Amino acid sequence: MNKIYLSKEISKHIGRVYGDGSQLWLTQSGSGCEFTFSGTKLELLLSCDDDSIKEDHFRNKPRVAVKVNGKIRIKKVIEQKDESFTLIDSETPVTAKISIIKLSEAAFSLCGVAVTANGELSPVPEYAKRIEFIGDSITCGYGVDDSNTQSDFSAEAENALKSYACICADMLETEYSLFSYSGYGIISGWTSDGVRNTNEILPPYYEKFCRSYKKAGQTDLNEMKWDFSSQHNDVIVLNIGTNDNSYCIHHSEGYAEFEDEYVKLLHTVHKCNPDAKIVSSIGIIGITMNDSIHKAVQRFTAETGVNVYEFTFTPQNGWLGFGSNWHPSEDTHRYAAEELAEFIKEKHILD
Repeated sequence: MNKIYLSKEISKHIGRVYGDGSQLWLTQSGSGCEFTFSGTKLELLLSCDDDSIKEDHFRNKPRVAVKVNGKIRIKKVIEQKDESFTLIDSETPVTAKISIIKLSEAAFSLCGVAVTANGELSPVPEYAKRIEFIGDSITCGYGVDDSNTQSDFSAEAENALKSYACICADMLETEYSLFSYSGYGIISGWTSDGVRNTNEILPPYYEKFCRSYKKAGQTDLNEMKWDFSSQHNDVIVLNIGTNDNSYCIHHSEGYAEFEDEYVKLLHTVHKCNPDAKIVSSIGIIGITMNDSIHKAVQRFTAETGVNVYEFTFTPQNGWLGFGSNWHPSEDTHRYAAEELAEFIKEKHILD
């Protein structure tokens, strides 16, 4: 059995993942890798980042799903420094598609991945197009695996694969990348008392590898620039602003500031992805920020001549249930994904 580093030469990288030559670190929600294995034995090694191991609870530890030939074999929170799983053990050679996906978000934990094998690995073919989704807890799939509206945050209830973003990408047969953080906003993160939350602001990190309180081994990814040329995005879906509203409803002047900063974010996104079409969206948990976003889009288009598609989700109202902490349920996410996928098709945004 040989330990194998999951480089791009032998595995398809999904989203923003970091390779240190020994392990592939899964960072963002939905990040991961896929490969085809041909051989007799395959063992998977999953690592919890050093700082998360020290915590005496697993609410902030990484949650991962592993599929073998499209069926989930493992779905769990990684609690130890290293956990080993046997995926293939056969007397005769077999061929199988392996998918390893981080279900929880980057902010609270990272997950290292490697394999040992008797056999060969090759990357799964990529779709021709890629969509990047920029957002908050909704895009992360916060609470989608829990139906208790009173539950606090827990990685055990996060499931990016059930978020509208991943479902939409699957419907459209595109690659995807998520850049999303629970509680984050553009001028203020979530606040329960109207006091501006400046600790959870997304725009300063977009050009970085990720925003995380943890390290990938010894590497601080907060300080590392993301190479946008490594994964070309054809479409960018912005779905952020819901948390800003928790501040703006207490400070009416905040809406104008939000508009200004949204324009700046559009400029940043366009600079980093000059060929990508941009979809500006909001609405799954309320549409209060619609007017400010519309004004920002108009200003950006006037300044650049770049068209931005505007899309409003149908707000959740409970008829499809809720996830934890009043977040969207799995059914709500699927409904939202269908809406967005149909909009992208109607507007020929992927053409």
